[in-house]
Formats: sequence, C-alpha cells, structure tokens
Amino acid sequence: MAKFLGIVMTPLDVQVEGINAVMDRIESSGATAINCGRILNRQAGPDTGFRAPPLDIDGYGRVFDRLVWGKPELYLESFRAKKPELSWYNNLCYKPEWKEIPNDLDADLPDKIYESAKKRGWKIYTSVTPLAIPKLRDEDKMRWINGQIPDPNRRVANQGCPSSPNVRDWAIATVLDEVSQQPQVDGVCLDWVEYTTYLLEDHFSCFSSYSQQHMQELGYNSEKIEQDVVSLWNYLHNLTSDRLDHAKRIVQNPSEIIDLLVRFSGFCDFLRFKSDVVHGLYHEIRKAMDQSGYTDVELIANGWAPPFNRSSGMDYSRLAEIVQGIRPKLYTFHWSSMPRWYGQVLRSWNPDLGESAILEAIKTWFNLPDDVKSPTFANYHIPSATENHPVHFETFVHRIDEVVRQVGKRVPVTPLAHGYVPLEQWKRTVNIVRDTTADGMWVQRYCYLSDEKISALAGIWNVENTGRPMALNSFF
Repeated sequence: MAKFLGIVMTPLDVQVEGINAVMDRIESSGATAINCGRILNRQAGPDTGFRAPPLDIDGYGRVFDRLVWGKPELYLESFRAKKPELSWYNNLCYKPEWKEIPNDLDADLPDKIYESAKKRGWKIYTSVTPLAIPKLRDEDKMRWINGQIPDPNRRVANQGCPSSPNVRDWAIATVLDEVSQQPQVDGVCLDWVEYTTYLLEDHFSCFSSYSQQHMQELGYNSEKIEQDVVSLWNYLHNLTSDRLDHAKRIVQNPSEIIDLLVRFSGFCDFLRFKSDVVHGLYHEIRKAMDQSGYTDVELIANGWAPPFNRSSGMDYSRLAEIVQGIRPKLYTFHWSSMPRWYGQVLRSWNPDLGESAILEAIKTWFNLPDDVKSPTFANYHIPSATENHPVHFETFVHRIDEVVRQVGKRVPVTPLAHGYVPLEQWKRTVNIVRDTTADGMWVQRYCYLSDEKISALAGIWNVENTGRPMALNSFF
C-alpha cells in the first residue's frame, strides 16, 4: 500500500484552470489530501501587486511550471474570501486588514473546493503564517545580536519576534480566526513559527528587549547567553584560513564539538531558549484551539529540516508532544542559494578570505554537499525552472531519518517536498522520499507541477515499497 500523499494548492489554481481540471489532476497523482487556504487573487501591476512566484530575496529567474492566465510569472492582488472574525482580536494592538472582494471574484470558491475534496474522500488542511503581521512595529521585530533589525528586502519570512506578547497574541488569534471560518477542515498547518535561518545573521536572533526578558523569565542567564553569542559573532568577523580550516574540522570531530559547547555553554543555552520559545508558542496555540472547541482539528508544524532546525527552534522531539503532524521542508531551491547568501556575508566580514574556501566551509558546516569544484558565488543562486539544483538530493535521507528518529513514531512525519525542480530531479525527489522512513509526503505546490511531473509522481509514489534498501547510486 502506498504511503500518504498530499498536495498543497491554492484557489488561484482553480481560478485559472477550473475546479474539475485541477481536482482531477490531483486525484490522478494518488493524493488523498489537499492543503488549501481561502485567498483569492486577480492580476495587478508592479505598483499595486506582489510578484508571483515570490523572489525570495533574489530569485529573479523563478517561474511557475503551470501558466497563470498565460504567464509564467506575474503580479497579483490578493483578497480574503471571508471577513476576519474581529472578536478574536479584542484587546489586541494589531488588527487584521480587510479589502472588499471585487464582484468579478467568487467568494464561495474555497467552499466549492472543499466540497469537491470531501466528495472525493480527501482530508482538507488550511494554512496560517502566524508570525507575519501587517504593519509590524519596530519594537515587535526580531533583532540580531548587534541590535540591528533585518532588512525586510533580504527576508523570506518577515516574522515578528516570537517572544513579544503582542506577536504571540496575534499568532493565537490568527489561527483561531482561520480555523473558525473553516468548518470542513481536518487540520491547520503553521508555517514559519520558528526563527528563520535563510541568512547567516539570522542564526544570531533574536535579541530584542522582549527576547532578553523572556530568557530571564524562563530561567536563563541572559548575560551569559549574550556574551557567548557575541563571541561567535566576533569570531566569524575575524576569520583566517587557519580558523576556517579549524572550524571545518570541528564539525567532523565530536570531541571538539563537545569541548566547544562546554567552553561556550551560553550559545548552547541560546539554542535551548529558542526551542523553548517555539515549543511554548505551539503549546499556547494548541491549548487555545482546544479551549475554543477545535480539539478535533489537527495542528501541523512546518519547519526547517536538520541541521537548520537546531537554530530555528524547531525541536521536533518536543513538538511531537503537542502537534499531530510534522512537515520538515525539503526546499532545494533555497539550499541552492544559501551558500552564497551566507558566503557573501562572511566575505564582507573577512575580505582576505577566498570565495572557494568560504563556500567549502559553509557546505561542510550545514551539510550541503554538491559536486561543484573550486566553487564561486556565481555557482549558487535560485535556479531557473529548468536548471539543475547543485545540492545532493541524497541529503533528504539524512534529514528525514533524523526527524523521524527525534519524533519516534509519536506523530506522522510527512516531509514537504517542493516541486520547483526540473523533471528528472523531481523524479529523484519522489523516489528518495518514498523509500525513507517518513510516513508520507506533502508536495509544495500544484502550480509547480507540470503534467509530466504529476504523471511521474503518480507512477513512482504509488509503487508498493519492496522493503529492499534504496540504491542511491541509481539516482545520481
């Protein structure tokens, strides 16, 4: 019997292709669940809309597989299909924004999608990004250890500080608002309820006044944490070739890792603190859902895959006590850029270091192996739709198995595999994830799945597992 398969979609897909065409294609893949929100869209201009797909810092060549109104990329304006339920936001300093739905948009379309899914016997999930707040105030923003607020133009996930009471109250309210307007949903998937790690500097957040106060409330020595995190920050600002080589050796030597954590225990406490914050917020959201009558609605956690989750605060072992499902993200188009995103910062801090040495160190530190010899920054960018991603896809096995071990069968682990890869690499993705220890897979998203990719997904995923070890060499 094939493992679980779900596909993330949006009402936009149906607006473009029609409900029967979209749902039939999803059904042909063998999927038995969809993840679909209630946002409607129409075309807009650069001055009034947002680019779709999003640039994600500098993904200028990124386009959809499936044309949207005849275009591989375009600008859109979005509208909530239902007005927010303002009672959830009573006494909060932030209020949801609302625009009247134009007459040419069908406000009932999300309900029609859900009804179609239910008739097909599928499970239905919705999504919320609880830390993304419109018109976020400076005092509620994340800050790096140097006190700087990240540049919003270099952010993929522009979240508020999860230690801020204002942000936490908003996060709970937005989840309850979404779930209360979704009478047919089986679960709600939370995205970016963690500390982002897209940029090297992100690993040094958050040190807002709210975070430092939260450290003390949770019993941490905030001065020791700040001291040791500053030490690492300064160390990375003063790298030499010898230091770079030493840092690479530390990753491969457990004894030296232990020695480092003992000498800089404040940094280890910093990682534990972030785990406490994320775990605590998930706990508050689950408790609020239960108290509001939504005990039967599953809570699903999207998050960074290892090793990045250690710094993002996504301790899957602890979250398995709270949530009903875990979806570690397998987004190789981001991993394809991160060596450069990280590397350019290290180079700006240490201009005497060579590009190749910096990049090789970063790939070692963050388990991003590839076959690029003597790499330069030009080798690492968000690929175009037909360009191969440099990352070795067998790293999926290591990342997924680590999460599964942490979770220990308490809840399903269904990795979120991104469809934005060329067809042959997509086939490898499906083959590899199918044969891991995961309980299934979610696909992000329908608009990145050409007919050929959907056909490949159906043909590969629904083959019964043989129980034989996977032959990775056959895929690479």
